[in-house]
Amino acid sequence: MSTQISYNQDPILALRQALNEAGKAGNIDALISMYAGDAIVMPPNDTTLYGRAECREWYQEYYQYFRILALSESEREVAVHGDFALERSGYMIAIVPVPGGNRIRDDGRSFNIWRRQADGSWKIWQSMWNSVKPVGSGTNRYLSRLTQKKTKGKR
Repeated sequence: MSTQISYNQDPILALRQALNEAGKAGNIDALISMYAGDAIVMPPNDTTLYGRAECREWYQEYYQYFRILALSESEREVAVHGDFALERSGYMIAIVPVPGGNRIRDDGRSFNIWRRQADGSWKIWQSMWNSVKPVGSGTNRYLSRLTQKKTKGKR
């Protein structure tokens, strides 16, 4: 049975807000606490991550290079299917390279499957996000890091 829910009945709204705040703060422990132990995460232009340990490594590397300045959702929809909540959203993110540099703004979209745990809590079970901008623009982490490495080599 599929149930489209209203904003006021959203069982994961507070968790989504906490996830966004943890992301903006660079709070890796808070971010990882949102994932199920068997989470599968597919970040853009990167390998698939399996479980919390790989997610932690990914976030540690990310925050070594970038800081999130702003993150907001332009749209969001949630549908509950028993013990699963399907979340689709659009977002705007602005980041800045940690060593300094220009602000990078991107617009993207995400799809998360949250799974209700045995204790009744909700955790992200599967997650995927991407930019809506052409390759080579936006917050492409790989290209941004490559540019940083080339810049370091020229000094």
